[in-house]
Amino acid sequence: MMDCLYAKCIPCITDCVMAELEKLGPKYRIALRVARDPRFERLPCMHKGTYADDCLVQRVSQHKCYIVATCDRDLKRRIRKIPGIPIMYISKRRYTIERLPEAYGAPA
Repeated sequence: MMDCLYAKCIPCITDCVMAELEKLGPKYRIALRVARDPRFERLPCMHKGTYADDCLVQRVSQHKCYIVATCDRDLKRRIRKIPGIPIMYISKRRYTIERLPEAYGAPA
């Protein structure tokens, strides 16, 4: 991810995303192991339920400082409706970033 962005970044994961990964069972155990990495920052959730998509959409609507990384088509469709939120996903075995401003963090 850092090689793709050419910058230091801190991957963050919300409590409800972790809960959703745990519910998905053994098929997603590798994703769960990656998400439990101590280098990932855990973001606490204060809402009821564990539907991660609603939580992520609400969080990026309030704080427009995130890049959302997902391969979920429905979530990408919902995030595209929020102006100014870049989306990172894997396409053809490569990281792709959509809607990242050209001069984002670059010296003028």
